[in-house]
Amino acid sequence: MEGPAPKPYNLPADAVWFITGCSSGIGQALAHHIATTFPSQRVVATARNPTSLSAPEIPNGPNVLKLALDVASPPSIDAAFDEALARFGRVDVVVNNAGYSLMGDAEASPAGNADARTMLDTNFWGAVDVMKRALSIFRDTNPQTGQVGGVIINVSSMGGILGSPGSAYYHASKFALEGFAESAAKELKPEWGIHVCNVEPGGVQTRYATSSLKLLEPRHPAYAGGATDAMLGFIGNREAHKVFARPESVAVAVCEIVGGGGGEGRRRRIPMRVPLGSDAYGLIRQKIERQLQDMEEFKELSCSMGDPKLDHVTNLVG
Repeated sequence: MEGPAPKPYNLPADAVWFITGCSSGIGQALAHHIATTFPSQRVVATARNPTSLSAPEIPNGPNVLKLALDVASPPSIDAAFDEALARFGRVDVVVNNAGYSLMGDAEASPAGNADARTMLDTNFWGAVDVMKRALSIFRDTNPQTGQVGGVIINVSSMGGILGSPGSAYYHASKFALEGFAESAAKELKPEWGIHVCNVEPGGVQTRYATSSLKLLEPRHPAYAGGATDAMLGFIGNREAHKVFARPESVAVAVCEIVGGGGGEGRRRRIPMRVPLGSDAYGLIRQKIERQLQDMEEFKELSCSMGDPKLDHVTNLVG
């Protein structure tokens, strides 16, 4: 049975942030924002290629540690966390940001598609392995320093709630991450003080459509002129991206979720999910409303089987 939620989180003044995928985009913006706005806080900025973590995008200084980290490699994850602990003694906030996208026709992908599996190793399994190490640090290591618990922020996407054409494998990775995070969060004892949140940005002005986008090839001829082509056209239209959120805005929002803007002393209830962007909020709400309509339409069929008194199941699932 699911226990009570942990108490609201109080971000310490000297919080240690551990951020994956800092070579560009949201990760880079978040590391920069913390290092330049909250000088008493510490930042562990990581990327597969540490040469991409250069100043001024990510400033140098005694409170900034730049590390190589390939989230698809468990030994690399352990090495990065070990170095962070050796430098700062604890980790308070872990931001799972590393990832990329893969677009194309789902049917066209060959059996055992290597590109899709590699993307899932990064977007899903990499994030899972980072979460597992973070949980152990929050529970077992942090209390030794006098700081209880911590926060895991998974940078998911509105694509972790709703699917769009041409991105079946990307959406699968984000749906899987959100399901894993929700289930794992319900396993945690409230006295551990551990919080898990999936942030779900909509369109963001990052490298999503360029270096962070891979294409499933060859394309399936039957889908020519269809919905995937339309989506690829939109993704490739740089003019259309001008209405997207800036990575800096997402960085500020993450700090607001964790600590009321990043400052000390403001206790925050950290929710399981937060859409970021009016597009994400609107489209996710629209999907939920459609789901409710479908549920009401088929309610009689849905409830026509099993024992209607399922309180014990409800209490277990939460």
